[in-house]
Amino acid sequence: MKEAVIDTSSIIFGLGNGRDIFDSVKNRFPGFRILISEGVLRELDGIAHGTGKRGECAKTAIELIKRKYKNIKVDDNTGNVDEWILAKSLACAECVFVTNDTALYRKVNAHGAMCFKLARNGLLR
Repeated sequence: MKEAVIDTSSIIFGLGNGRDIFDSVKNRFPGFRILISEGVLRELDGIAHGTGKRGECAKTAIELIKRKYKNIKVDDNTGNVDEWILAKSLACAECVFVTNDTALYRKVNAHGAMCFKLARNGLLR
């Protein structure tokens, strides 16, 4: 199945700029299932306990995932999110990856996988 694997950094970046990464992915890759991991949820929960804009973005993300996007697949991997994404980039030929973490973006691209960053305007590049 074609999947769009989304990293915590792109979720927070998008919401911090008034963009919904999940809508952006659905628009760019219709028919792809959105995939995050338990590790992403764990990271969002940790950030949500903080204060400021990032904390608010993480709280909003958790609510979006719970209420609006119940069809997002959550992988049971609770380990390091970057390691999970890198492993997926080697194993999944039909996956696309979305991260705003530049180092992770470069590593995923080095594996030959299609990787995108969310721009401030909500487009995936």
